[in-house]
Amino acid sequence: MGNRFFEKLFVVFFDIVAVNASFLMVFWLRYKSGFFASAYDAELQFSPYAAPAAIMTVFWIIFYFFNGLYRDWFSESRLDEFLIVAKTILLGTAIIFCTISSEQIIDFVETGRKHDIFSQTRTVTLFTYSLCLLATASSSRFLMHSFYQYLYKNGIANQKIAIIGANDSGMRIAKEMNDFPQMGCKIVGFIDDDAQKKTFGGYEILGKVEDIPQILKNKHISGLIVSHIASSAKEIIDILKYCGDENLTVYMIPSLMDVISGNLKTQQIFGVPLVVLLQHHLPRWQAVIKRISDIAVAIFVLVPFMPLWIVVAVLIKITSKGPAIFAQERIGKNGKPFILYKFRSMFIDAEKRGGPQWATENDPRITPFGRFLRKARIDEIPQFWNVLKGEMSLVGPRPERQFFIDKLSKEIPWYIKRLKMKPGITGWAQIKHKYDETIDDVRFKVMYDLYYFENMSLVLDLKIIIQTFLVVLTGKGAK
Repeated sequence: MGNRFFEKLFVVFFDIVAVNASFLMVFWLRYKSGFFASAYDAELQFSPYAAPAAIMTVFWIIFYFFNGLYRDWFSESRLDEFLIVAKTILLGTAIIFCTISSEQIIDFVETGRKHDIFSQTRTVTLFTYSLCLLATASSSRFLMHSFYQYLYKNGIANQKIAIIGANDSGMRIAKEMNDFPQMGCKIVGFIDDDAQKKTFGGYEILGKVEDIPQILKNKHISGLIVSHIASSAKEIIDILKYCGDENLTVYMIPSLMDVISGNLKTQQIFGVPLVVLLQHHLPRWQAVIKRISDIAVAIFVLVPFMPLWIVVAVLIKITSKGPAIFAQERIGKNGKPFILYKFRSMFIDAEKRGGPQWATENDPRITPFGRFLRKARIDEIPQFWNVLKGEMSLVGPRPERQFFIDKLSKEIPWYIKRLKMKPGITGWAQIKHKYDETIDDVRFKVMYDLYYFENMSLVLDLKIIIQTFLVVLTGKGAK
């Protein structure tokens, strides 16, 4: 993680240099080169343009960040990087042009002064600027690619990788990675549950799967590769649990059925077809905004309306025996258990006889007042405390109990993908489908959850929140 952080700082530094170099190039071309005869000014100094140059630098660095130009891109091809940079610069230049034009339109509305927003000078200058920026930005990225590949090839600044499974497949992966040192990764050893093995193919056996937390800490591992087809969902869940919230990537070999069915998309990584296990699809900057929004909304719901929630709690106590708040262990992100809170809507000890079971439309375990709470979704309000604690989010798959996860992960392919997401108060599945009453209902909901996982974004979250309000107001879909 440390190496990647300094690598990105290095990239930001060179981007700042590239942006300012392009600004200087345009200044020279416009005022000093003589190409623009009407604008030529031998006496003009650059100092009046220092402030605009600084503003443009800030704009481009932020815009690069929002467009993913500071992701881990070092293992990608130079062509892929050039295309992403070109697209970003084209879009950014269009935004600059529209911003300048809008200011002149506003000035016309306020003062009546006309401007030629499509003047040849402005258009040519912006076009020249975009070309200069593309040249400097792509050149700096090309040089950094070459520089880092040189370092990686000589064993400097490599990312440390461990392989889970000391077997022929794992050995083949290790060999392929050694054949491509410019990818920037180095195999430091194997993780295997065979206690008899100390080494394998010249590599150290670092420990068992249950030792992963300690191995990650001691060896500074930044990536894991599961070298065999996982025999069960529980095996993958265990790996996720042991990895915890560590900032590392987990790769694995997909089964042929997963590839054919489309559950997983393979990538040529280190020369072998691997997949990123439960890859994050939400850009980091959006994840930060999502968390800030979670905290802000949770505070807004809990604090100003606290008197109302106290009244609800009192009514629950009056209308049925038992505590007003229902607490139950659920499984959160990466399989980590947490205590979920709800306003109690069922009779006390509702599952004492029948054991864990899904709620039904006319569930006899639900109290009369609890039926109203569920219809209005008021029973979910205490979960905003879980949101504040970081155990849940406003939007995400509903958290399940371990009992149901063990059952469903055996029957539904890639049900465990839900465990890579922070559970939510509402979600795509909740607004698209009713309460789970059968295994078929769960299959439908998992499809919706996987759609959310693959298409996660702030825009989709906003859409889900708006539709949740509509569901609450109309009563449709809320049972």
